[in-house]
Amino acid sequence: MKRIITLIALCGSLVAFADDYKILFLNSTDVLIDGKKAQVGATFNDKSVITWAKNQDRQAIKAVNTKTNKMCLFVSQALEKNSQTAYEILTANKHLSTHDAYQEGMDLNLPTKLRRAFDIQYEMLDSVIIDTNVKLPSSLSLIATYEYGGERVSKTLKTANGQIIIDRQLFNVEGKKLQARDVTLTIDLYNKESGVYTFIKGNVELMVIPEKAESISM
Repeated sequence: MKRIITLIALCGSLVAFADDYKILFLNSTDVLIDGKKAQVGATFNDKSVITWAKNQDRQAIKAVNTKTNKMCLFVSQALEKNSQTAYEILTANKHLSTHDAYQEGMDLNLPTKLRRAFDIQYEMLDSVIIDTNVKLPSSLSLIATYEYGGERVSKTLKTANGQIIIDRQLFNVEGKKLQARDVTLTIDLYNKESGVYTFIKGNVELMVIPEKAESISM
């Protein structure tokens, strides 16, 4: 009986400390949260039920976690149910990840640390920020390569304060702005002094979320 009481207390404390989110951007005006139209500036929590419009693809809510100040992206893509809690949406695709987080005290070389920082799939609205705990020296840069229209495109990724940033600049190539679309990335570490490339990660799927949700023919 004591064990049962302890478990109930733990579950109660977890609910009490559910995370809250403030909406920063919506790419659809037809998304409902707890039965009401979602609006920029409104807040919701892990238990809030998000209902997506049935005639739109890749609807998304960009929000900030008010406790951790981290950005979160809630996306309708690949969900089996039209309505789910915020927590269910955030954790829906965790099984796809092979991300192996860096742990303090681990004696790893630089390529291995970077390799462990990458997942195999990302959803990008405006940008994806990847925490690495690694500050690259000016002599090194990260290069993302992908296929587009039968050609290989390579872009230097932005890095700052131990973070890797993937944004829509990925599709700005030689003065031309390509239409952003889903691509598969190969990531390499480039040594500017020696001209040597070191493979970091392959088959990284980048799903591009449109700034306005796409209509679906019913």
